[in-house]
Amino acid sequence: MIIDVLVISMILSVIFKRIKIALSRDIRLIYLMPVPFVLQILPFYRHILIPLSFFLLLYILWKNRQLPGIKLMFIGAVLNGLVMTISGGKMPVLDSVAKLMNIGEDSRHYITNWKDLRVLLGDWIPVFLPYGRKFIISIGDIFIYIGIFIFFLSKKGKLPKRGAEE
Repeated sequence: MIIDVLVISMILSVIFKRIKIALSRDIRLIYLMPVPFVLQILPFYRHILIPLSFFLLLYILWKNRQLPGIKLMFIGAVLNGLVMTISGGKMPVLDSVAKLMNIGEDSRHYITNWKDLRVLLGDWIPVFLPYGRKFIISIGDIFIYIGIFIFFLSKKGKLPKRGAEE
C-alpha cells in the first residue's frame, strides 16, 4: 500500500501546487533510502536483516527529522520495526482479517489471533481502496502514511517553466 500512498500524495502535491523542486537536495542520505526496503524483501536471514533495515531506515529518518511529516514516519517505523524484530522478522496478521481479505502466510507475515499481543502492533486494520485494491495495515503504517502525505503536501513550490534549464 505504500506505493499507493506515495503515488496519491505525489499526484495531490501536483494538483495543489505543492510540488517539491530539487527534492534530493532537501533530504539527507536520500541515496540510502532504497536499501532498507531491499533488505526487507529479501527472503533469507530475516531475523538479522529486518532489525538492520529498520535501524538504517530510522537513522535516515532521524537525520531528516526537520522535514515535515518525517517525525510521524519515524514513529511508524519504530512501531513496525519493534513488532517485526520481536517476531523473528515477520509481521503478525490478525487471523479473522486475513480470512476476510483472503490473505495467507508468506515469508514476511504470519497469521495469529488476539491472544498473541504482538498483533496489536501488527496488521489488523483492513483497507479497501475505491479502485479495487485491498490491504491489511498496522498502527505503524498509519503513522507512516500520514507522514508521507504531510511531507508531500506541506512545502509549497513552483513548477519549472517548460524548456527552462535546471
